Amino acid sequence: MVLIKTFNTFVRPLLEYSTVVWSPSAKMCIRKIETVLKRFTKHIHGLGNQSYDVRLKALNEHSLESRRIRADLIMCYNMLHGLVDIDCSMFFKLADTSVTREHQFKFYQPLCPSAFIASTFWYHIVNAWNALPANIVSATSLAMFKARLNGLDLSKFAVLF
Repeated sequence: MVLIKTFNTFVRPLLEYSTVVWSPSAKMCIRKIETVLKRFTKHIHGLGNQSYDVRLKALNEHSLESRRIRADLIMCYNMLHGLVDIDCSMFFKLADTSVTREHQFKFYQPLCPSAFIASTFWYHIVNAWNALPANIVSATSLAMFKARLNGLDLSKFAVLF
């Protein structure tokens, strides 16, 4: 377990620094970043022969891609509730409430005019945000939002898993 503590202390902060800004969308880039954690967990005694998913579960860890999705969702919450000094309306448009299901904070997703736009934070996170259950999105505080988000499997929004 010393190895995973070392990873979480020294390596993961470097890989996750400002992920909302630089988060990759190309599968090749996502794989390369994920390889860092894959190789690290492979060296942990007793887990080397296990699959990556089994190693993550045994260590009670999440993939780096799932952690980036979580960070993006937290940024959406912060923007929507004015907890950061970023005008949410510059990036997101709330969907017409008469046609939404599940929760009142669904975002409208415009057609994608280019690959560049498709790779931006504000475009690629809309599907994950809209798929969140109403009880998560309607959390009254950031701490409550994070706690409710912890119980959700974000790997279904990941490209690789």
